[in-house]
Amino acid sequence: MIARRRVGTPGPRGGPKKGWLFFVLLALVALLLVGPWWARASRDGPSGVLAVIDGDTLQVGDTIVQLYGIDAPELGQLCYADGEPRPCGVEAALALHKLIAMAGPSLHCSPWKGDGEGANPPGTLIEVCEVGSQDVGMVMLLGGHSVALPQSFPDYVEAQERAKGGRLGVWHTTFDLPWKWRQGERLPSERVDCNVRGVIDAQGLRIYHVPTDADYNEVAVDPANGDVSFCSDEDARQAGWRRPGAEEHGVD
Repeated sequence: MIARRRVGTPGPRGGPKKGWLFFVLLALVALLLVGPWWARASRDGPSGVLAVIDGDTLQVGDTIVQLYGIDAPELGQLCYADGEPRPCGVEAALALHKLIAMAGPSLHCSPWKGDGEGANPPGTLIEVCEVGSQDVGMVMLLGGHSVALPQSFPDYVEAQERAKGGRLGVWHTTFDLPWKWRQGERLPSERVDCNVRGVIDAQGLRIYHVPTDADYNEVAVDPANGDVSFCSDEDARQAGWRRPGAEEHGVD
């Protein structure tokens, strides 16, 4: 049995009704005063970092976590519905962000030790993550926000077929499979939205920002400063750029 790694601290359970109500009221006051926990998490120190990078990748502390068995469209990837482009990569990232945000600190991840362990993208761990009783990869597949990788769990493939039959998410569009897209395959007349912003900060650190970051719209790419735009987070990491909040801990 794989030991599970707990992300965050679970809230109080059980106890007298008055005590439960007190903690609920306390939590509501905290939210009003300091904002949602998931926005703070992407800016706090390494022990508090929990951020969504794209539709199949999380930042947990100083670790980049690739969700086992699924592959979501890359952030710069576009899908086409009725001839019109859709930012399906960003949509997948936002779907995962919403799922994680609603789950709060109930996210648990377990390292995957099966086939494909040696094929991790640079600087990442492959893990199976759950929110409450829900498998995160399964939820993303059922919503049509990702596709099942070959040799993944059989029920992942079944979930994909259900989404495909219902024309959900990417399955009501025309798109390249994400791994083929990363290999350079493109639809006819497809353009690419290179929306990952690599910025050199005041300390000279090369940091990349993604659309789900709370301060993304405040980040501007200045080529004169050496800043660069990337079409995926993998491209940024392979080029040696790092995530906010993890630059001092060797997340590449």
